[in-house]
Amino acid sequence: MKLISKPSKLTGHVDVPGSKSHTIRAVAIAALAEGESNIHFALDSADTRAAAGAYGALGAEIEIQPELWRVQGTGGQIRPPATEIDVKNSGTTLRILMGSCALAKKGKTRLTGDQQIQRRPAGPLAQALNDLGARVGSINDKGCAPFEIEGTLRGGETSVECVTSQYLSSLLLSTPLASGDSVIHVPLLNERPYVGITLDWLKNQ
Repeated sequence: MKLISKPSKLTGHVDVPGSKSHTIRAVAIAALAEGESNIHFALDSADTRAAAGAYGALGAEIEIQPELWRVQGTGGQIRPPATEIDVKNSGTTLRILMGSCALAKKGKTRLTGDQQIQRRPAGPLAQALNDLGARVGSINDKGCAPFEIEGTLRGGETSVECVTSQYLSSLLLSTPLASGDSVIHVPLLNERPYVGITLDWLKNQ
């Protein structure tokens, strides 16, 4: 077979879908912020809806429309729900939410997910949150969900090896709302570009 490729021109347009990573971070930041936030062209998927449902359970009001998600934030005043929060199959939601739940001034939050989520480790993040003043424990003592989380994040100093960047992203999104400054040592950081996404969101909000 002989194929010949000749110069040509492309015309038309294409709609690029939203990003799961960006959407979940946007939901988290909007839920922790004061006032109403609008997220345009969010990715509508099982994972992003899990994030919306989880932050809704913590007190944010989230309205999902085809091209616009409206979020009425909590102003950092997290309210643990009476029932556990199920993040379904969203590991990003679980880990970012762990930091947010540590901001609650009263009560405990229990986080769980499906069977796959309950095998994905988050013990190093739990320990880092404990170092910073929260009380986070793995119910099965395996460093995996279900987790029980009690605040309050006060700041301080911790070190965490980030085999997944989601550990650091969780801390970066929650520690600005702690009562004191935080110092985070990161001797290992995988998936560095995803931390860049988190820092970009924080810088531009």
